[in-house]
Amino acid sequence: MDGLDMRLDSTLAQRQAPVISFRQIAAVRLLQLSSQDLEASISHEQLENPAFEAETRACCPQCNATLESPFAPCPVCGARGAVDVTSPDQTRDAINESDGMDGLDGWDTPTGTASMPDDDADDPMMRLSASTNSGAALLQSLCLSIADDDMEIAEYLVGSLDHHGFLPANIVEDAADALACDEDRVEDVLAALQRLDPPGVGARGAQECLLIQLQRLREVGKSHPLAELLVRDYLKELAFRHFREVAHAIGQTPRRIEEEWEYIREELHPYPAHGFDPDTSHLAQPATPVRPDVVIRRIGQSFVAEVVERNRFSLRVNAEYLWARKQFATLGADESTRTHIRTYVDQAQTFISALRQRWETMQRVSDALLELQHDFLEHGQSALKPLTRADVARHIELHESTVSRATDGKFALLPDGRVISFDDFFDASLPIKKALREVIATESARRPYSDEQLARLLDRQGITIARRTIAKYREELGILPSRLRRSRAETANSAANAPIKLKQRPTTQPSQTLVAAAR
Repeated sequence: MDGLDMRLDSTLAQRQAPVISFRQIAAVRLLQLSSQDLEASISHEQLENPAFEAETRACCPQCNATLESPFAPCPVCGARGAVDVTSPDQTRDAINESDGMDGLDGWDTPTGTASMPDDDADDPMMRLSASTNSGAALLQSLCLSIADDDMEIAEYLVGSLDHHGFLPANIVEDAADALACDEDRVEDVLAALQRLDPPGVGARGAQECLLIQLQRLREVGKSHPLAELLVRDYLKELAFRHFREVAHAIGQTPRRIEEEWEYIREELHPYPAHGFDPDTSHLAQPATPVRPDVVIRRIGQSFVAEVVERNRFSLRVNAEYLWARKQFATLGADESTRTHIRTYVDQAQTFISALRQRWETMQRVSDALLELQHDFLEHGQSALKPLTRADVARHIELHESTVSRATDGKFALLPDGRVISFDDFFDASLPIKKALREVIATESARRPYSDEQLARLLDRQGITIARRTIAKYREELGILPSRLRRSRAETANSAANAPIKLKQRPTTQPSQTLVAAAR
């Protein structure tokens, strides 16, 4: 006990600790909101704070350009009826207050069909006019992603769509002959059309429509290689429920084939335009449209990003409240009035500052992604580089959590008309997928590696990964399981080694008449 010192030391030491201000907390809270949640937050602030004023501008939903009026044609892409307001009530009021009927041209209801009075609901001419609006909107979207010289081809293709959203099987040859152009140009415009929504539009039949939808799923990491194989090679057999024959042909169980067929029937739709046709809209549930947070445009050989919210919202502090705060001494206001004015003005200024900081952060992150993933925007998914949010944070000197909040739940409109999640720009698994693809490329066709063996081989290369993750990455790469790879190799080998049977001419017997004549 003698060696135990029980004295207390009262020496004070200074330490620096980060202190987060109220403005920073508000900025962080607004940064992580989605566009829908942000609209709700702005509406709530507008109702609760009399010093805060917000105005929603009319913007083109195709290219985000500001419109002079909700029904004016877009000055950039020429889209008509590009109404962008905050609520159905405001939309209805705007239509009622507009002059004439021009504002109804191209107006889409949530079901994808043009609105019309109940008295005209049974008028076939009104239904015909309503159904053409979806084609006009499709043409406008297509023209944004092709060259000006191909506009005539786009009009020909969209004009050739039937009520299912399909094109004739020989549409490429017909368009090339009718427009006196190369078939390659028609193929490029057709590919651009098939990248638009609804998925499968512009297909030349139900089979191609389903394959387009499966390709869309593969691009977002939901690959189904077995479903693609069945649709591509065995669609007619599946339609007649010949599950046992198909299972025997590809080395699967009939139960597995039936489960995949049920997935195809439930998750895919063979007639993409039914959700846009007034007469068949009840056959398909329309997908909820995703509003992009950032629009990416091509300018020459480079890309430019634009934050949508900057154009959509006009924010300001009420002028009367600002004037009253500056004139406290002159007005002789009491303390409660001063507190009321000061509190609401500070709150409005903090909210507006946080919103502007949100837009500035999203702009910096978007610009960095355009620079780091330029090849992805230029050439597609195959050119995507391994990139993490930490890489972007170091590039623009921000914290990784800030980049995560700026991209979480946000979407970007690409120059080709597709709307993708910001998550599609990041994929830290690309090096692992590349190594996995290289290992599978060296396997024996007769004895392919199982997922467990692939995990052990990658572990020898310093890549520790679970077997379930191997299966997930393999499906995303469109690589079949080892059993199907072996079955396909055996089928190809047997077909290559099969002897070629030559047809022999049948031996002809001389007729009795010739025999008699010879005698």
